[in-house]
Amino acid sequence: MGQAIGGSLPLAIGVALSPIPIIAVMLMLTTQTARTSGPAFVLGWLAGLGVVGAIAGPAGASSSGAPATWVSGLKIVLRALLLLVAARQFRNRARGDEQAVMPQWMGAIDSFKPLPRWAPERGWRR
Repeated sequence: MGQAIGGSLPLAIGVALSPIPIIAVMLMLTTQTARTSGPAFVLGWLAGLGVVGAIAGPAGASSSGAPATWVSGLKIVLRALLLLVAARQFRNRARGDEQAVMPQWMGAIDSFKPLPRWAPERGWRR
């Protein structure tokens, strides 16, 4: 049990301190639909993490209990991709007196709704 907690604790701390959901919730709490959008986002985020954990948890172990070889290779590839994304973002950052451009998703948070409404004649819409 101690090994399981020790193995998942760094990932749990990383998810808890991830800036994207924290920023999204903070922005949602300033909108007019904060009472519904904020809790809906948090519940959806937690449900998504639960699904990913349920799928990825048992898939990585081999018959001996150690991680399978493909898991190590996948980790290396993902880390390399994340380093490339970080380097690209660092190169494209605002310099000097330049004003940083706000991401489009931050501007669109005002219009987020917890659930889309169904209109039979038009299908799903927000």
